[in-house]
Amino acid sequence: MKNSIVYSLFAIAVGALIGIGGFTFWYARGYSYLSDDPEACVNCHIMRDNFDSWIVSSHRTVTCNDCHTAHDVFGKYLTKLRNGIRHSAAFTFHEVQVPRTTKTSLDIIQQNCLRCHEPMVGMLFQAQELKTMRCTQCHLTGGHVF
Repeated sequence: MKNSIVYSLFAIAVGALIGIGGFTFWYARGYSYLSDDPEACVNCHIMRDNFDSWIVSSHRTVTCNDCHTAHDVFGKYLTKLRNGIRHSAAFTFHEVQVPRTTKTSLDIIQQNCLRCHEPMVGMLFQAQELKTMRCTQCHLTGGHVF
């Protein structure tokens, strides 16, 4: 009898958690983040300036994912999950001052810059003294025009 009450309470708690999480995911249009549509990034109002600056940049023909996520399936969705959790926590707790780009994100951006622009800059980054440089050190706004 005692065990059945504990199991019932546990089942209710798990069901409530899944229900609330599912509703939040649907209400916040979380499913849109599984796509490559740059409009999904604007679901979060703080990204509006980034989106507007990207639309007028020379990189407007590439998606947010082309620059900001890894290009293998596992890495892409791991990056989206990691950033989504970090951003959600920051916005939920009003900690908008958190660093918006982590070292991991900068590494991914660097790899993607070189992936597309290697024919132009490949030789440059082979020099020993430049191996520690990042494209964003000189091209701070990258695919955006702020």
